Amino acid sequence: MKHLISILVFFLFFTTSSIALTPSSYNVRQGDQTLPAVIDPKLQQICDKTDNPVECLITTIPFLRKKVAINPVSILNIEVEAIDIKTKEALDKASKLLLSSSNSKPITNCFNICINNYKSILESKHRILDAISIGDDKQLRVELSSNVDKIYHCEDAFEEANVKSPITEVNSLLGKMITNSLTITIDMVHFHTKN
Repeated sequence: MKHLISILVFFLFFTTSSIALTPSSYNVRQGDQTLPAVIDPKLQQICDKTDNPVECLITTIPFLRKKVAINPVSILNIEVEAIDIKTKEALDKASKLLLSSSNSKPITNCFNICINNYKSILESKHRILDAISIGDDKQLRVELSSNVDKIYHCEDAFEEANVKSPITEVNSLLGKMITNSLTITIDMVHFHTKN
């Protein structure tokens, strides 16, 4: 299975124009994405259990430090940081697109929905980190599920206006990142409840 993922990663990187390989490190904000030849087996195992294993690897590896214990909670924390960075990127892009063009009222409304949703996702970061730190899996699930919905509502706004969304790519990655975080929360993180 490890070899299949490696082959899939290789194939995806060389056949998808939106993903660029560089020999240096990966930067979520810039969108430059690369994977090392050797991936820690613990990280591989965690990411393999998500709905989007390639995106899991791409968005966590840049944040791993040599002394970080690789376990579901540490990877969840890393994903939360990566989501924050990617959401800021999405907010910046949507804000610039809103200001730079003479948009019709329906398109302006779409961008405003997305901008408000991105801001809401950014505001939820501290609640998510607090929920992780105190082991509140219910709050964690609520926050992450709500954030997934916010991404889809943004895309739905463009669809309902019969307009092609210019931010589909960033929303797609954000949706996958948040979904992966939710999967890690539900399937892999086991907080011990205190009585």
